[in-house]
Amino acid sequence: MKLTSAQMRKIAAALDAMTDITKNYGVALNPYGSQQIGLDDNVISVSWDGDAYFIDDRNGD
Repeated sequence: MKLTSAQMRKIAAALDAMTDITKNYGVALNPYGSQQIGLDDNVISVSWDGDAYFIDDRNGD
């Protein structure tokens, strides 16, 4: 996976927003499994650790 710094900032902002939604409203994307989000040509696996969403280390290239 090759991401530019601008793409990483977008991903970070999206993960922060998803975390805020889960914490403030109790709504989560299947919190017990891995999720995928897309940005441009990249597909990134993310997970919930009980406190925040994070980029899952099982991502490929």
